[in-house]
Amino acid sequence: MAGQASTTTASSTQTYVVQPGDTLTSIAGRYGMTVTAIASANKIQNRNLVVVGRRLTLPGARSSSHRTAVLPAKLRAHPDRLAFRPLFEKWGANYGVPADLLEAIAWIESGWQTSVVSRTGAIGVGQLEPATIVFTRALIGVNLDPLSANDNIRMSARFVRYLLDRTGNNVAVSLAAYYQGLRSISSGRVLAETLLYVASILSVRPAFG
Repeated sequence: MAGQASTTTASSTQTYVVQPGDTLTSIAGRYGMTVTAIASANKIQNRNLVVVGRRLTLPGARSSSHRTAVLPAKLRAHPDRLAFRPLFEKWGANYGVPADLLEAIAWIESGWQTSVVSRTGAIGVGQLEPATIVFTRALIGVNLDPLSANDNIRMSARFVRYLLDRTGNNVAVSLAAYYQGLRSISSGRVLAETLLYVASILSVRPAFG
């Protein structure tokens, strides 16, 4: 409808690019860390000030392997799709989108399949609509390929970041906008199928945590 973690240990060192609206507290909560740990690793003296665009080192952040055990059985049966997990981690961290949220969206949208094309022309893992592809390419500034798992996940992550920024980091409203469109959601008319879509993602999200 849009730092890479180690896969061998329960925790790993990731990098994260600070996004508008981020605080050390929000970043720490997102990656299961403490503010003290992030501040210490990055030699941050003023914990109330974090510069947008700065690349932070996140030692001991949750890794992909730590989150594997609870994945849906249908996903665990496809090692080729499981191989995309580091991409969700990488681009989620790059754009400040929780990896579990990004993974849950992609699971409901496509089952993590690159070849899926909807009747409306939505493409790939994140089921990006043609207009969304054009829009996110412009945001990123690179002519990415929506049929590539890496590029599709990157565009999906960037689009979710855009929606979170426009909705004050309201996850439910952002999900509704991902499905129905931000302009349509902003008009105040939310479709019943949109509410079901949001509920489906929120219910499956813990499986990717």
